[in-house]
Amino acid sequence: MNVKFTLRARQRARIITTWWRKHRPGSEHVFEQELEHVTSKLAAMSGESRIGIVFRETRRNTVWRVLMPKAEQWIYYAVDAASDMVVIRAIWGARRGRGPKL
Repeated sequence: MNVKFTLRARQRARIITTWWRKHRPGSEHVFEQELEHVTSKLAAMSGESRIGIVFRETRRNTVWRVLMPKAEQWIYYAVDAASDMVVIRAIWGARRGRGPKL
């Protein structure tokens, strides 16, 4: 599957990357490495297989989330099977205690 980031998710990834580089010397690439790992797993999905857990389900689509445990961030994504596309809709801090408004 192809993986695409929404503008919101791409901006959040940049902010988090910058934060890790500034505040975590010696571990400054943890977020980027975990994001690459999750993105690769999303791209490798096929058929009805999904990773993570359901965050929200409607008649039109299902939003899933996958935890990046070291970076303490959730990746929220939806799948458009017709176009073979995974859309990463948000990246959200796991400590926030609530999910994003999507």
